[in-house]
Amino acid sequence: MTYADLSFEQWDGLSDGAARRMVQDIADRHELTVVGLEDRGYAGRSHRVALFDRDGMRFALVPGGRPTLGFDAARFQPVPEQVASYAESASEYGLPPLAEFVDAMTSPVRGAEMPAMLVAVEAFDPCEMQLAVDHPRVLKLVASAGDPFVGVSTFQSAGGLTVEFDRTGQVVRARATRQVSHDEAMAELASIGLRTTTADEWEWACGAGAATLFRWGDDCPTDGYPSDYETGPHRQKNLWGLAIGQDPYKHEATTERTIVCGGDGGSATCGGSGFFLSWLTLATAYRDKEFGQWLASDDGYADQILTRPVIELS
Repeated sequence: MTYADLSFEQWDGLSDGAARRMVQDIADRHELTVVGLEDRGYAGRSHRVALFDRDGMRFALVPGGRPTLGFDAARFQPVPEQVASYAESASEYGLPPLAEFVDAMTSPVRGAEMPAMLVAVEAFDPCEMQLAVDHPRVLKLVASAGDPFVGVSTFQSAGGLTVEFDRTGQVVRARATRQVSHDEAMAELASIGLRTTTADEWEWACGAGAATLFRWGDDCPTDGYPSDYETGPHRQKNLWGLAIGQDPYKHEATTERTIVCGGDGGSATCGGSGFFLSWLTLATAYRDKEFGQWLASDDGYADQILTRPVIELS
């Protein structure tokens, strides 16, 4: 058996000693550093999480299996507050019945065969370049302002430069953003030996097999948008230990140009479309076909293309 064949059930069934040996062997094969092996709980479920480091990028082991992906709105049991929130949006925008809309905005139920893989804990933005603290752009910015940066933690310039300072005003980190296309983003990942997830892999990585609308259940707040809540199940790392699907503004690209996951670019929130509609964008199987097609068109644009890097296991 190669490690790509490792299933969810096999991984969780290992003894602690066998799991430690496997994790170290995976690290040795892929030139990684083991940074953690721990049990974690999420939304009433428990799982053993293995974490690795690759040149400062953290990855978690996502075991494989034969899961059912997608969502069937017939099994969705909304609470009255969700029904009321949707009804208000439907009345304003002429939307179909709730179940019909949820079906239209989520991927269809289907079986899939998932390999085990290492998935980045945090999304990666190929549009972002790390700069040295003594880079000319950084020095020029600091020289132009001087003392005003004392006590400032972060400053973003109009030119896409972000500089972080300590309490004394010394630069501790700097990065710059640039516009890149989907193909350029994928090429950037390939240049460092990685790729982004497929749409199926993203769903599996996000939901970890949960059959509910969201990875934490079917419920969601109906008195605010996801961005209004700094804490909550959407802000917590999921069962695999991934920080994923946390912010509608931070949708993630997949290998399929027209399919983005984990958000809608903030359209529902920014447009004031309604609380339930905004939370729906964080559903594991969420799909906004029009948004995805627009992003892939000549008219589409983005100041960031978030990806979810994957290391394939041997």
